[in-house]
Amino acid sequence: MYTTKGIEAIATITELRARTSELIDEAAKFEGIMIQKNNEPLAVLVSYKKYLSLIGAGKRKK
Repeated sequence: MYTTKGIEAIATITELRARTSELIDEAAKFEGIMIQKNNEPLAVLVSYKKYLSLIGAGKRKK
């Protein structure tokens, strides 16, 4: 995994396979970890707390 301007962390699909647990732990430290396959963005790994904020769940009232 390495860092780049505008993206806090990037991991390859190979790193995700080999270090899934570690990357999940690290997702809590970053806004998200971009997962790349063949040098192309594929997905973003985010913490559950970040996910809830993205979908606006923290603002919803029951």
